[in-house]
Amino acid sequence: MYIEIEFVFQAYYYTYYKNVIAKAMHLGKELSEYLAAKKYLADFKLDKIGFQFINTQNMKCRVRPRILATRDMKNPPYDFSCMTLFFEIPMPETEFIKVSDEDRPTYIGKTLMKVLESQNVPTKIRKQFDRERFIADVRNFFVNVKGCKLD
Repeated sequence: MYIEIEFVFQAYYYTYYKNVIAKAMHLGKELSEYLAAKKYLADFKLDKIGFQFINTQNMKCRVRPRILATRDMKNPPYDFSCMTLFFEIPMPETEFIKVSDEDRPTYIGKTLMKVLESQNVPTKIRKQFDRERFIADVRNFFVNVKGCKLD
């Protein structure tokens, strides 16, 4: 099953940093394409993994990831149409903007890996989700494909 990866930036002044955020979102699309053929769940339908980068100068971050289920309200029996696993990643705007374009994938990769390695997935999918392989594949993308130094 194909799982889409999405980068979302919350509480950033989008119009002012439009190019910076667009490049970072493109990095999320590249990661999604890299992980497209991989499978991390056996029996659970998970459509998307969202990484919400939160400007901690304006908002607070949740400590744990969460699953969001969206229902299809047009077609009975109103089954879940989209299951998304969200990780909220603290990323202060002042630090994010200071990083050069060349170093931004490394900065995002380090921040992302820190959160992925320190947080467990929700209990609902914990036994089925191959967390270690997912983390290894994300690390491999940043190190081997993008040439980042995450250590």
